[in-house]
Amino acid sequence: MGRMNLSGFHPEKYKTIKGQYMPLACYGELQISYCITKNIPHLNCCVVSPWCQTRHSLDDRTFNETVELSLPYNALYDYNGICFVLTSTFTDEKGAHEQLIAGANMRLFNSKKIFRHGIYEIELHPLEPMGIRRFEDLEKVIRKSEFDAKPAGMDLLNKLLKTSRKHIRNELFETPLDRHTRSDAERAIEEAKRDSDRLFLSVEFQFSRGHPNLNAPVIFERREMDPLVSDARSERWNPVDEKYFKMTRSLRIADVDRKRKPNKETLDRLKEILEQPPARDLLEFEGDLVWQYRFYLAEKFPEIALAKFLLAVRWEYSEQVDQAVELLHQWPIVDTDYVLELLNRQFIHPCVRRFAVVRLETAKDEELLLYLYQLVQALHYENWHDIFSTQAVEIESLVALEGQHSRPQAPEELQRTERPLSSELHAGSTSSSRPPEIGDTSVILSSVQQLQPVIEHKGRWIEALKTDWKEDLATFLLRRAQSSWPIANYLYWFLRLEANKPNSPSNGMYTHVLDRLQGVLYAGDEVRQAWLKELIRQTKFVKDILRLLQSVCDDSGNRPRKIEILRATLSSEAYANLARLDEPLALPLDPGVKIIGIDPSSSSLFKSARRPALLPFILPDGGRYKVIFKHGDDLRRDQLVLQMIELMDVILRKENFDLRLTPYKVLATGDSHGFVQFIESTSLQDLLQQGTVLGFLQQNAPSATDPLGVQKEVMETYIRSCAGYCVITYLLGVGDRHMENLLLTNDGRLFHIDFSFIFGNDPKPMATEVRLTRSMIEAMGGANTSQFSEFWKITFTAFLVLRRHANLFLTLFSLVSNMDVRSTSRDQSSACEFLKERFCINQTEERAVNRLASRMTESIKAIVPDIMERIHVLLQYMRP
Repeated sequence: MGRMNLSGFHPEKYKTIKGQYMPLACYGELQISYCITKNIPHLNCCVVSPWCQTRHSLDDRTFNETVELSLPYNALYDYNGICFVLTSTFTDEKGAHEQLIAGANMRLFNSKKIFRHGIYEIELHPLEPMGIRRFEDLEKVIRKSEFDAKPAGMDLLNKLLKTSRKHIRNELFETPLDRHTRSDAERAIEEAKRDSDRLFLSVEFQFSRGHPNLNAPVIFERREMDPLVSDARSERWNPVDEKYFKMTRSLRIADVDRKRKPNKETLDRLKEILEQPPARDLLEFEGDLVWQYRFYLAEKFPEIALAKFLLAVRWEYSEQVDQAVELLHQWPIVDTDYVLELLNRQFIHPCVRRFAVVRLETAKDEELLLYLYQLVQALHYENWHDIFSTQAVEIESLVALEGQHSRPQAPEELQRTERPLSSELHAGSTSSSRPPEIGDTSVILSSVQQLQPVIEHKGRWIEALKTDWKEDLATFLLRRAQSSWPIANYLYWFLRLEANKPNSPSNGMYTHVLDRLQGVLYAGDEVRQAWLKELIRQTKFVKDILRLLQSVCDDSGNRPRKIEILRATLSSEAYANLARLDEPLALPLDPGVKIIGIDPSSSSLFKSARRPALLPFILPDGGRYKVIFKHGDDLRRDQLVLQMIELMDVILRKENFDLRLTPYKVLATGDSHGFVQFIESTSLQDLLQQGTVLGFLQQNAPSATDPLGVQKEVMETYIRSCAGYCVITYLLGVGDRHMENLLLTNDGRLFHIDFSFIFGNDPKPMATEVRLTRSMIEAMGGANTSQFSEFWKITFTAFLVLRRHANLFLTLFSLVSNMDVRSTSRDQSSACEFLKERFCINQTEERAVNRLASRMTESIKAIVPDIMERIHVLLQYMRP
């Protein structure tokens, strides 16, 4: 950059600092500070180079020195810019300080991806009204539109400057009149600047001293990659690609594409592309092929082709966006399972995400509850600016709802998300409800770069969003929560879990959505207001339980001693509000169940090291609803796995294939505490110490006519549930399967608990992929009986049924990739690869079944698991 001139500077305008007039402000010599920036949405750290300064200006106007950028040309991208800040000094009672007067940020490349050349009039914006007094604070405003260097609302000035730069770059033909009008144009520019009463910095850009007039777009070369990745399309802008897409994907050939019919060879290639698992980008030639036959695919394969078509669209080109939106309006209705994929990290365009939200509208409440946790996690990939643009209803302090005819007031604790529920027990910081300075850094930077030109484009798709696709995902969830109490209950706790996640860049966004949920309930009718009151009471109820258990765990006594303390404390006056509630309360774990208190005499603690508590909740009819409350354990993994088990149960039942599964309920109310539904059962470890599994079934369901002495229905339940959990734990790679984690009910339902290790992780060495022991087989009568043959048949049938829905499970796990699952020690990509391996995505059904059969056979013959089981039993006996 060449010379820089300052105009419109009046020191008196900048002598007010922090609301006080400072006579000694702006008294020092002026300097221009500058640095290289990057303009990528949702990322912090906009500054990518150190701040540099020019020499002092002796006349408060001219900075006659050449400025060289601190980064080489080949290190710059089209999102890079340069920030200018005018500085001086001011003096107060504490001494002299640097004063940031005004600043602006502009991109280094123009709209044609060409490095700027010529004279630019940069409007410097006053920084004091923005509260900017340090260079570090500039991170907050660099990306904002009000900090842009282009003069706003001065069309004549901008037009004259643009024409002048074109003359300098020899982009316009020279005419005899130019030399007569050039002085008039310069005078008009100066008058426009002077009349605006704004501060301008005139900067002359040139590419280099050796090539001052270089007029070429910046080209991004592809990195050296492996053969598979190198064929993938480039994520960065390339003029050759742009020309190619304008020729092959223009509106002129859309009618030709509409009539295309693939031959057999092409159809086979298309089917191979459509059968690929989700979370995989299309290669260049695959995207071209899908685009050419998009109309055919929409008609013949609308469900499996939807996501592939949207992956084939190059969203940075407005003409393709227009065509994609038009086709989406005509796309046939598809099941919810296929729409969920459009909400993962691959699809960040608002058109795609709002289209997915519209299609989710057809889902019933029961179906939405199955995927609600994933939908909450998908908010990570939403446009946070859209979410924050909707303000939450301001909520005041709560008064009792009983006998009140006016609208209730909510507590101050709901004006913004509280500290974690255990904050009174452990130090923590309050989550802020303001927009975070950073967004979801897991979103691929190149994808954000691709989207930026589309956001700026004002095409037909914007009108479509305004008319047909109005809701973002957050608004959709809040609206559905207003019509369903279970959705409102679980949405509240899921949002609360994310909002209170420590050191998370997204907790501010989740806090805002949580505030909006509370706001819409508060602004609703009496029923919704009652829901809000119920959620407030639930929050206090959980806090009281946490405080109770912490007081019990602080005692140094053994387990029997702590059980006595638990029962005595619950019976005391201090916790009378837990033992007997003022009015029935909806249980957070199961909002359809009302409880009126906790039975102190039946409360207990388990042998586990963290002493989870067994709390029998009293029902209005006098019954008991037993719940395990864990404090110190992360239940998010268990919650996720149990959700998958429930979904698998639903899928199997739709196929008229009931495996008698036990998807008990789990709700994480924080990152280290939560509820687990208690199922009356006995662990296989206790059964084997007293006898056999078959003996237990004979004792609880005897039959004089059956050869095994067990009622036929109970034996069938045992076989089916055993087969079901063999398949489920194999597919999800559940580890740490000792006999204490396998439970059996009196009616023959076998089920697993404790899912701390998934995706193939196991704390024990040489663990088998399926936990199937000899004692479990002997309960079926042995390996040579018809019951065991039926067990094999049920196992393989269940595996094949679930395998047909493999893409759904891959999608659901990809949506929760932001969840911190520490014990799995796998990132999203490796977890998805693990699931692909277990579902045998790229293999035939025969090979997939053979693999499962071999793993189950290995489990039966394995010796190491039996040894590890004996060690585990010994350790349990040693525990006090």
